[in-house]
Amino acid sequence: MIAQGLSRLGLLAFALGAWSCGEEKEEVWREAEVPGGGRLAAAGNVVDELVALQFRTVRADDRLVTGEGLQLTVIQQDGLQEPPEVAGEIASLEPGVDWRLEELSVAVSKELKRVFSEEGSEVVGPEFVCSELRPGDMEREEIRGGYAIRRPKREEFAKGVLKGSDGLEQEMTKLRSGFEGEPEVSIKVIAIDVEDGEVTSRALVELGGRAAQGGGGRQVSATWRASWEDETPPKLLELELLQYEESIVEAKAGFVDVTRQVLGATPHFESQVLTGIDYWASRLTRLGDFSLTGHHGLAVGDVNGDGLEDLFVCDGGSLPNRLYVQQADGKVRDVSGEAGVDWFEDSRSALLVDLDNDGDQDLVVATIAMIVFAENDGTGKFSLCGGHPGARYPFSLSAADVDSDGDLDIHACVYGADDNAAERGFAASAPLPFNDATNGGRNLLLRNLGHFRFSDATAEVGLDQDNTRWSFAAGWEDFDRDGDPDLYVANDFGRNCLYRNEGGHFRQIAAEMGVEDMASGMSVAWGDYNRDGAADLYVGNMFSAAGSRVSYQRRFSTAAEGKVVQSLQRMARGNSLFEANGVGGFREVSDSTRTHLGGWAWSSGFVDVNNDGWEDLAVANGFLTGRRPDDL
Repeated sequence: MIAQGLSRLGLLAFALGAWSCGEEKEEVWREAEVPGGGRLAAAGNVVDELVALQFRTVRADDRLVTGEGLQLTVIQQDGLQEPPEVAGEIASLEPGVDWRLEELSVAVSKELKRVFSEEGSEVVGPEFVCSELRPGDMEREEIRGGYAIRRPKREEFAKGVLKGSDGLEQEMTKLRSGFEGEPEVSIKVIAIDVEDGEVTSRALVELGGRAAQGGGGRQVSATWRASWEDETPPKLLELELLQYEESIVEAKAGFVDVTRQVLGATPHFESQVLTGIDYWASRLTRLGDFSLTGHHGLAVGDVNGDGLEDLFVCDGGSLPNRLYVQQADGKVRDVSGEAGVDWFEDSRSALLVDLDNDGDQDLVVATIAMIVFAENDGTGKFSLCGGHPGARYPFSLSAADVDSDGDLDIHACVYGADDNAAERGFAASAPLPFNDATNGGRNLLLRNLGHFRFSDATAEVGLDQDNTRWSFAAGWEDFDRDGDPDLYVANDFGRNCLYRNEGGHFRQIAAEMGVEDMASGMSVAWGDYNRDGAADLYVGNMFSAAGSRVSYQRRFSTAAEGKVVQSLQRMARGNSLFEANGVGGFREVSDSTRTHLGGWAWSSGFVDVNNDGWEDLAVANGFLTGRRPDDL
């Protein structure tokens, strides 16, 4: 599949950052010779800054290393013998004497999981007491579309009402009773402390599985506070319920994974779609700009005008981007080659939008080297219009008519700075300071000059203010309802930005509006979750149970400056929901709505999943693991 694709390989490079292979000093994505030197003057003094591009064909050994004949070292967990220096580094990372509380958190987490097993009675001490773990006085909130939520009528629960291992087993039976078979259990210890030989912990507990009746899905979300004897292993003295909620989804509702049904007939489904980062990392060279962190986006749009949504998928360097055209039966056909978009560049984000107002969806792709523009002929075939070299480590794209002139302008979030052909992102520079970094890449606003001509208008419109903050994603919304789009930018290692559009010129007002949110920003979603007519803001961040535990420990807080500690605690908490306050600003309601619990989030969006007229939240989350499943 890869060797065939190489015959059409279009690799991005340009004079500022072209790399070479072997003895050959060839550029890829070479600037084509065009009249006037490759740049066309636009109206007034504004100049089109796109460089012209052309394909070139490369040999199969130019950039690709296949698995054939490649000697790979496979690490086996059992019997692994690391070099002494590596073993020393690993040992220093394990919880132990230096972080006694982290060692305890590992033990507590293990014992809480045993509570759900047949060994549950062995966990509790002789004087054990607990509150109800599944309240009896639940109220049911019916939600259209086959969804329902059950919550307790009261907010506080009586402590110590049940005693001994029999009391614990009684509550475990009640928890399991709503499930068909044994539910999957997830436990995250988010706080731990020890004083006078007694350990206290707080944990998020989730149970999920098939409902006992109806065949649908069921989930329990709870928060437990526990007290333990400081022994090895710790013995459970008391268990207290702090929060409880049940979610029920009827069998006819919910979502079903149809990836194979939709994409399975494409020739590359097994070899490209179902193989992950770890597979390709051992088979592709760095010359292909392949990145272990992934971060490859996609775009949805009707490229051929048949009324069906199609899908463009970005991929890593040396793997072709894919364009899937939807068929009448809901399946897709891969048309990447015939459409002219099977580029092998490390592509981070894409847009399918009408850039020239001719009624069809054109293509914009943020590649590792430049932002590339391609024109749609109306049938789903694309021709290159050039690329802008101003964003050399882009992470995401968004579009809006910034100046109200009737055409779409393009905004690019640029992550790291000082990148080059050999090093990008963290390898080129580290965010400093980690919790409030200002040494990231420069985001870019490309003004649409018409006829596929674009120029950098970032400074001109005021978007260069606070514009080096390791930006991950951005979202447009006319939050102040004055008729022009405003911009919110989520930054990974520092304060987020809210730019108010004031007649085509922007002013950074995030602090003024109370939405700076220094919390590893990954995504931006605008919506009206409470249907009051004002735009609310949801920011996807990263939740870390370990970060919450450590940052609240006394030893940690005494070793660092107070404001730094608070900012790191905030970074670990999770996502943020900012509700419009009715007077032009926002108030944060993340905790009261429990919308901060989105996991290690990457992307989020408002969507009415059950057609009841209220916007719900969908959050994509997760993280890479190594060969050891407990190793992040």
